[in-house]
Amino acid sequence: MGRMFQPSLRRQQPPPPGRGAAARALWAGLAAAALLALAGCGKGRPAGGSAARPVRVILDFLPNAVHVGLYQAEAAGYYREGGLSVRIEPPTTTSDTLRLMAAGQAEFGIVSLLDFLNARAKGEPLRIVMALEQRPLGAIFSLRKAGITRPRDLQGRLVSITGVLSDEAGVRWMVRHDGGDPASVRLINIGFNTAQEVIAGNVDAAFGFWNQDAVQVSRRAPATVLRLYDNGVPPYPELVVFVREDFLAREPGTVRAFLKAAVRGYEDALARPDDALAAMAGRVEGETVEGLRPYFDAVRPVLRAGAPSYGRLDLAVIRDYLAWVRDAGVLDFRADPSTFATNDYLPGEGGR
Repeated sequence: MGRMFQPSLRRQQPPPPGRGAAARALWAGLAAAALLALAGCGKGRPAGGSAARPVRVILDFLPNAVHVGLYQAEAAGYYREGGLSVRIEPPTTTSDTLRLMAAGQAEFGIVSLLDFLNARAKGEPLRIVMALEQRPLGAIFSLRKAGITRPRDLQGRLVSITGVLSDEAGVRWMVRHDGGDPASVRLINIGFNTAQEVIAGNVDAAFGFWNQDAVQVSRRAPATVLRLYDNGVPPYPELVVFVREDFLAREPGTVRAFLKAAVRGYEDALARPDDALAAMAGRVEGETVEGLRPYFDAVRPVLRAGAPSYGRLDLAVIRDYLAWVRDAGVLDFRADPSTFATNDYLPGEGGR
């Protein structure tokens, strides 16, 4: 039941140059802002001295299209209607989200499901309360001219990874699942610029996030994307919203109010994407509607996917995912999902 690798280090770095100079400048500004926020207590007063409950939300990374519903909820006043004053912040690194939450310095956090499970395996008293989307975001991507149309085509090819063992596990799993020899794949750790290396033709393929890295590549040239969830991996939610269990017990109403507002924000984004993208662009320095659009168009189909309502967790899928990460040699964690994940605080579950 221990940790077998350090997950999601890929997301500790600034966005690649393909996102533009504005995003790179934004990283530096937001990182500095997050450090300043740490000097405060994280429970500042709402503007105007209102009685709204201040709530701090720590993202998994820089604001990007997958977070659009959170900003739409702010723009539409849904948090305010629920009696909340919400502050949405990026972490300085991915590990900060779990660190701040463990220290009780934020009310809500967003991390990858794998990072969450790793923390629970170490005994952190945390609970998942909502899925941000409903499918894994990992994928192998390549330029179409490389002729890679299925995972076993990677045999003998050079594939870049970031150095995270989960990347290697994903590549080798997909090749083996497709009937190929995973030992024949030549893996190279080139750090965090996988998209640029694919575009430049320095590698045959790369492992990264299909809603970000692969979109970046496909905007430059025709690309092939082979997703984890199309190759034998359970359709688990990549990113989840979580809280501390003591906060959940102490303030269930705050949790319900936040989730109700967030769900409304994502429902707006699905129904009226232009409005939601404009709301996010108006609140995140350096972003534009047109800059966000291709990334949102990519992730939009999986925000709800087959879920009966936005944000709902499928505990059976999480159970299958736990079995997969054990089988793939990624993490040995055997708790039942009902002990660390719940739908009870979502709208329509625990009451509006």
